[in-house]
Amino acid sequence: MVSEATHHVMQANKSKNTKPELKVRQALREAGLGGYRLHWKKAPGKPDICYPGRRVAIFVNGCFWHRCPHCALPLPKSNVEFWTQKFRRNVSRDERDALLLVEAGWTVLVVWECHLKKDRFAGTMADLVRQVRLSESLGKRERGRYVEVGAIDPWKLAMARRRARGHLRR
Repeated sequence: MVSEATHHVMQANKSKNTKPELKVRQALREAGLGGYRLHWKKAPGKPDICYPGRRVAIFVNGCFWHRCPHCALPLPKSNVEFWTQKFRRNVSRDERDALLLVEAGWTVLVVWECHLKKDRFAGTMADLVRQVRLSESLGKRERGRYVEVGAIDPWKLAMARRRARGHLRR
C-alpha cells in the first residue's frame, strides 16, 4: 500500500500533454508533419502521437515512470517493493503494446525524455522526422519496426563515457 501523500503526488503527474510530449509535437508540426492523432484509442497502448495512415505510433516516455535504459535511475528509497512492482508493470505494459503494434505492421518510435534535453534535442528531432518520413517511403515493403529515436550507438556511448572519465582524448 502507498501512503496518502505518495498517492496525491502520483495523481498529480500528468499522463497527457506533458512538456516533453508538447516539445515533440511542436517539432513535428514545424517539420511539416502535422495531421497526427493524440492518444488514439484504436491503437494498442494509445500512443502519445499517432499517424494512422502511415501506421506510425510515437511514444514519448518519461525516464522515471518508464525506466529509461539510458539513465539508470535509482529506485525510490521507501516502499521499494511497491515501486519495483509498479515499474515492472509499466515496462511490461510498454513492451506488450509495442509488440502488438509491430506485429500489426506499425512503426513504433520511442522517444525518451532524456533525449529531449537541450544538447540532444535537435539531433533527436531530426532522427524522429527522418524515421516518420522513412516509414512512409517504406510503404508496405517493410512493416513492423521498433525504433528508439535519438539513441546513441552503444559503441559511441562507451567511448563517450571513457572520454568523460579522462581515459581517451579527442
